[in-house]
Amino acid sequence: MLGPSDTVEQRESVSMAVLTLMERLPARERVVYVLREAFGYPHAEIADVLDVSESSCQQLYRRAKQHLATGRQRVPVDAATARTVVEEFLAAAVSGETGTLVRMLTGDAVSIGDGGGQVFSVPRPIVGGLRVARFLATLFTPTEAKWQMVGGRPTLFAEVANGAPALVMVVDERVVGVFVLDLTADGIAGVHAQANPAKLARATRRWAAGPHGEPLVGDW
Repeated sequence: MLGPSDTVEQRESVSMAVLTLMERLPARERVVYVLREAFGYPHAEIADVLDVSESSCQQLYRRAKQHLATGRQRVPVDAATARTVVEEFLAAAVSGETGTLVRMLTGDAVSIGDGGGQVFSVPRPIVGGLRVARFLATLFTPTEAKWQMVGGRPTLFAEVANGAPALVMVVDERVVGVFVLDLTADGIAGVHAQANPAKLARATRRWAAGPHGEPLVGDW
């Protein structure tokens, strides 16, 4: 299974917070905390994303930290649950029917990705279930251009990463993408994608050394 440093390459203290905060925090506090702590966005930029003042953004961040300090721990998913969730997510993403994907996402879902300038990604977070669903439907439409970016047609696996369901893309035993799904009782509240080749070398080493299940899709 993949570890925290093999997915988004963030600090260990942040990785566990990202797992737990989704089911604890109000929507705006959740967005502010993830963008600030896990991805290093300045308050001014986060405020612009949420259409609030910078001072309001800072206040949301303080409240989020307070709520996290007193919140309950989230129970990680097991491999069987992760596979079911990822299978359903992938089927919805590739179906071309955004309505199915919208129903799987929370209304305030957030998508954040890192392509390192080499793989397709959106430089700013996408906020809102419908907007995220439309983006994912486009992202998961297979094309020759996307295959060229990652060096071939990937094989898709379901794994557990940081205690959350994750879709892992592999080309010739090389991990080329990890999509971690922040699962809550209300649906998928976040999709955190890592496709930056510079940050996936360690994931590839771990992948080669450890066991993994049967692929969901053999040749995407």
